[in-house]
Amino acid sequence: MPNENGRTPRREFIGRLGLIAAAAAAIPGTSAAVEPIRRPRETSPWDMSWVERIAAAPYKCVVDCMNVNDGAALGLAADIMDMFHEVYGGPDEQTRVVVVMRQLAVPLALQDALWDRYAIGEDRKIDDPVTKSPARRNPFLRPQPGEPSWAVESKLEPLMARGLTVLVCNRATMNTARGAAERAKRDVAQVQTEFRNGLVPGALLMPDGIFALVRAQNAGCALMRS
Repeated sequence: MPNENGRTPRREFIGRLGLIAAAAAAIPGTSAAVEPIRRPRETSPWDMSWVERIAAAPYKCVVDCMNVNDGAALGLAADIMDMFHEVYGGPDEQTRVVVVMRQLAVPLALQDALWDRYAIGEDRKIDDPVTKSPARRNPFLRPQPGEPSWAVESKLEPLMARGLTVLVCNRATMNTARGAAERAKRDVAQVQTEFRNGLVPGALLMPDGIFALVRAQNAGCALMRS
Protein backbone atom coordinates (compact mmCIF):
# COMPACT_ATOMS: atom_id res chain seq x y z
CA MET A 1 0.00 0.00 0.00
CA PRO A 2 1.22 3.56 -0.65
CA ASN A 3 2.49 5.49 2.38
CA GLU A 4 1.21 8.89 3.48
CA ASN A 5 3.19 10.52 0.63
CA GLY A 6 1.39 8.41 -1.93
CA ARG A 7 4.44 6.28 -2.78
CA THR A 8 4.89 2.54 -2.48
CA PRO A 9 7.22 1.65 0.45
CA ARG A 10 10.73 0.95 -0.81
CA ARG A 11 10.93 -2.56 0.69
CA GLU A 12 7.68 -3.58 -1.00
CA PHE A 13 8.83 -2.10 -4.29
CA ILE A 14 12.18 -3.92 -4.13
CA GLY A 15 10.16 -7.10 -3.67
CA ARG A 16 8.22 -6.28 -6.81
CA LEU A 17 11.47 -5.77 -8.69
CA GLY A 18 12.47 -9.26 -7.62
CA LEU A 19 9.28 -10.61 -9.13
CA ILE A 20 10.07 -8.86 -12.39
CA ALA A 21 13.55 -10.36 -12.45
CA ALA A 22 12.24 -13.82 -11.60
CA ALA A 23 9.60 -13.63 -14.29
CA ALA A 24 12.15 -12.51 -16.85
CA ALA A 25 14.48 -15.34 -15.90
CA ALA A 26 11.68 -17.87 -16.23
CA ILE A 27 10.73 -16.82 -19.75
CA PRO A 28 13.12 -18.05 -22.44
CA GLY A 29 14.52 -15.32 -24.64
CA THR A 30 13.79 -12.25 -22.48
CA SER A 31 16.97 -10.59 -23.66
CA ALA A 32 17.16 -7.79 -26.23
CA ALA A 33 16.59 -10.30 -29.06
CA VAL A 34 13.35 -11.84 -27.87
CA GLU A 35 11.76 -13.17 -31.01
CA PRO A 36 11.66 -12.77 -34.75
CA ILE A 37 9.39 -9.78 -35.29
CA ARG A 38 6.13 -10.75 -36.94
CA ARG A 39 4.50 -7.74 -38.54
CA PRO A 40 0.71 -7.48 -38.84
CA ARG A 41 -1.03 -7.81 -42.17
CA GLU A 42 -0.77 -4.74 -44.37
CA THR A 43 -4.53 -4.27 -44.06
CA SER A 44 -4.49 -4.43 -40.25
CA PRO A 45 -6.00 -1.35 -38.55
CA TRP A 46 -3.87 -1.84 -35.42
CA ASP A 47 -0.57 -0.02 -34.90
CA MET A 48 1.88 -2.66 -33.65
CA SER A 49 5.06 -0.59 -34.07
CA TRP A 50 5.48 -0.50 -30.29
CA VAL A 51 6.44 -4.20 -30.19
CA GLU A 52 9.88 -3.71 -31.75
CA ARG A 53 10.65 -0.81 -29.44
CA ILE A 54 9.76 -2.86 -26.36
CA ALA A 55 11.54 -6.01 -27.51
CA ALA A 56 14.79 -4.10 -28.05
CA ALA A 57 15.03 -2.89 -24.42
CA PRO A 58 17.00 -4.98 -21.91
CA TYR A 59 14.51 -4.30 -19.08
CA LYS A 60 10.77 -4.24 -19.67
CA CYS A 61 7.46 -4.98 -18.01
CA VAL A 62 3.76 -4.61 -18.69
CA VAL A 63 1.31 -3.30 -16.07
CA ASP A 64 -2.26 -4.55 -16.15
CA CYS A 65 -4.43 -1.52 -15.32
CA MET A 66 -8.11 -2.31 -14.77
CA ASN A 67 -9.42 0.65 -12.77
CA VAL A 68 -9.25 4.43 -13.11
CA ASN A 69 -9.87 5.35 -9.48
CA ASP A 70 -6.39 6.08 -8.16
CA GLY A 71 -4.02 5.89 -11.13
CA ALA A 72 -1.92 3.35 -9.23
CA ALA A 73 -0.59 1.87 -12.48
CA LEU A 74 1.02 5.20 -13.37
CA GLY A 75 2.72 5.48 -9.99
CA LEU A 76 4.02 1.94 -10.40
CA ALA A 77 5.34 2.74 -13.88
CA ALA A 78 7.17 5.81 -12.55
CA ASP A 79 8.70 3.76 -9.71
CA ILE A 80 9.94 1.07 -12.08
CA MET A 81 11.55 3.58 -14.43
CA ASP A 82 13.20 5.46 -11.56
CA MET A 83 14.50 2.38 -9.78
CA PHE A 84 16.05 0.76 -12.84
CA HIS A 85 17.66 4.09 -13.74
CA GLU A 86 19.04 4.35 -10.19
CA VAL A 87 20.46 0.82 -10.28
CA TYR A 88 21.77 0.63 -13.85
CA GLY A 89 22.04 4.25 -14.97
CA GLY A 90 21.80 4.87 -18.69
CA PRO A 91 18.92 6.44 -20.65
CA ASP A 92 15.22 5.79 -20.16
CA GLU A 93 15.23 3.73 -23.37
CA GLN A 94 16.89 0.87 -21.45
CA THR A 95 13.76 0.40 -19.32
CA ARG A 96 10.47 0.14 -21.17
CA VAL A 97 7.15 0.03 -19.35
CA VAL A 98 3.84 -0.77 -21.02
CA VAL A 99 0.53 0.07 -19.33
CA VAL A 100 -2.53 -1.72 -20.66
CA MET A 101 -5.72 0.16 -19.80
CA ARG A 102 -8.78 -2.05 -19.91
CA GLN A 103 -12.17 -2.59 -18.28
CA LEU A 104 -12.78 0.41 -15.95
CA ALA A 105 -9.43 2.08 -16.65
CA VAL A 106 -10.26 3.52 -20.09
CA PRO A 107 -10.90 7.11 -18.84
CA LEU A 108 -7.23 7.32 -17.85
CA ALA A 109 -6.43 7.55 -21.57
CA LEU A 110 -9.10 10.08 -22.55
CA GLN A 111 -8.44 13.75 -23.29
CA ASP A 112 -9.82 16.57 -21.15
CA ALA A 113 -12.59 17.44 -23.62
CA LEU A 114 -14.25 14.05 -23.17
CA TRP A 115 -13.97 14.23 -19.38
CA ASP A 116 -15.76 17.57 -19.53
CA ARG A 117 -18.37 16.74 -22.19
CA TYR A 118 -19.45 13.47 -20.58
CA ALA A 119 -18.92 14.36 -16.89
CA ILE A 120 -16.61 11.40 -16.41
CA GLY A 121 -15.39 12.59 -13.01
CA GLU A 122 -18.95 12.75 -11.73
CA ASP A 123 -19.80 9.36 -13.19
CA ARG A 124 -16.69 7.64 -11.81
CA LYS A 125 -16.64 9.53 -8.50
CA ILE A 126 -13.23 11.10 -9.22
CA ASP A 127 -12.52 14.54 -7.80
CA ASP A 128 -10.11 17.06 -9.25
CA PRO A 129 -7.25 17.38 -6.71
CA VAL A 130 -7.16 21.14 -7.36
CA THR A 131 -10.87 22.07 -7.28
CA LYS A 132 -11.94 19.23 -4.93
CA SER A 133 -15.04 18.88 -7.13
CA PRO A 134 -15.90 16.12 -9.64
CA ALA A 135 -13.19 16.28 -12.29
CA ARG A 136 -14.06 18.03 -15.54
CA ARG A 137 -10.59 17.25 -16.92
CA ASN A 138 -8.40 14.17 -16.90
CA PRO A 139 -6.55 14.62 -13.57
CA PHE A 140 -4.07 11.88 -14.48
CA LEU A 141 -2.93 13.52 -17.71
CA ARG A 142 -0.64 16.42 -16.74
CA PRO A 143 0.66 18.05 -13.54
CA GLN A 144 -1.00 21.12 -12.08
CA PRO A 145 0.66 23.92 -10.06
CA GLY A 146 1.06 23.02 -6.41
CA GLU A 147 0.95 19.23 -6.82
CA PRO A 148 3.68 17.28 -4.96
CA SER A 149 6.65 15.97 -6.94
CA TRP A 150 5.55 12.33 -6.70
CA ALA A 151 2.22 13.26 -8.29
CA VAL A 152 3.94 15.22 -11.06
CA GLU A 153 6.16 12.25 -11.92
CA SER A 154 3.14 9.93 -12.12
CA LYS A 155 1.18 11.86 -14.74
CA LEU A 156 0.66 10.44 -18.22
CA GLU A 157 2.33 13.20 -20.24
CA PRO A 158 5.66 13.17 -18.33
CA LEU A 159 5.71 9.37 -18.32
CA MET A 160 4.98 9.12 -22.05
CA ALA A 161 7.73 11.66 -22.70
CA ARG A 162 10.07 9.21 -20.93
CA GLY A 163 8.92 6.36 -23.17
CA LEU A 164 5.88 4.87 -21.43
CA THR A 165 3.77 2.85 -23.88
CA VAL A 166 0.01 3.20 -23.34
CA LEU A 167 -2.23 0.54 -24.86
CA VAL A 168 -6.02 0.86 -24.58
CA CYS A 169 -8.59 -1.90 -24.93
CA ASN A 170 -10.87 -1.10 -27.87
CA ARG A 171 -13.72 -3.24 -26.54
CA ALA A 172 -13.69 -1.46 -23.19
CA THR A 173 -13.41 1.91 -24.94
CA MET A 174 -16.48 1.22 -27.04
CA ASN A 175 -18.42 0.01 -23.98
CA THR A 176 -17.38 3.12 -22.03
CA ALA A 177 -18.49 5.30 -24.94
CA ARG A 178 -21.81 3.48 -25.14
CA GLY A 179 -22.46 4.20 -21.45
CA ALA A 180 -21.54 7.87 -21.93
CA ALA A 181 -23.85 8.13 -24.95
CA GLU A 182 -26.76 6.61 -23.05
CA ARG A 183 -26.28 8.99 -20.10
CA ALA A 184 -26.07 12.00 -22.45
CA LYS A 185 -28.86 10.68 -24.71
CA ARG A 186 -26.63 10.93 -27.77
CA ASP A 187 -26.06 8.68 -30.77
CA VAL A 188 -23.95 5.72 -29.69
CA ALA A 189 -21.96 5.38 -32.91
CA GLN A 190 -21.12 9.09 -32.89
CA VAL A 191 -19.89 9.00 -29.30
CA GLN A 192 -17.87 5.86 -29.97
CA THR A 193 -16.13 7.71 -32.80
CA GLU A 194 -15.42 10.61 -30.42
CA PHE A 195 -13.85 8.25 -27.90
CA ARG A 196 -11.84 6.43 -30.56
CA ASN A 197 -10.44 9.75 -31.74
CA GLY A 198 -10.19 11.28 -28.27
CA LEU A 199 -7.37 9.28 -26.75
CA VAL A 200 -4.43 11.21 -25.32
CA PRO A 201 -1.74 11.72 -28.00
CA GLY A 202 0.45 8.65 -28.33
CA ALA A 203 -1.97 6.17 -26.73
CA LEU A 204 -2.74 3.20 -28.99
CA LEU A 205 -5.97 1.26 -29.33
CA MET A 206 -5.56 -2.51 -29.32
CA PRO A 207 -8.26 -5.05 -30.28
CA ASP A 208 -8.71 -5.82 -26.59
CA GLY A 209 -6.76 -5.65 -23.36
CA ILE A 210 -5.97 -9.36 -23.14
CA PHE A 211 -4.42 -9.29 -26.61
CA ALA A 212 -2.25 -6.32 -25.54
CA LEU A 213 -1.12 -8.07 -22.34
CA VAL A 214 -0.23 -11.27 -24.17
CA ARG A 215 1.57 -9.45 -26.97
CA ALA A 216 3.64 -7.43 -24.51
CA GLN A 217 4.66 -10.63 -22.72
CA ASN A 218 5.52 -12.21 -26.08
CA ALA A 219 7.90 -9.26 -26.54
CA GLY A 220 9.64 -10.14 -23.26
CA CYS A 221 7.75 -8.06 -20.69
CA ALA A 222 7.33 -9.27 -17.13
CA LEU A 223 3.68 -8.96 -16.01
CA MET A 224 2.76 -6.63 -13.15
CA ARG A 225 -0.65 -5.82 -11.71
CA SER A 226 -1.41 -2.41 -10.26
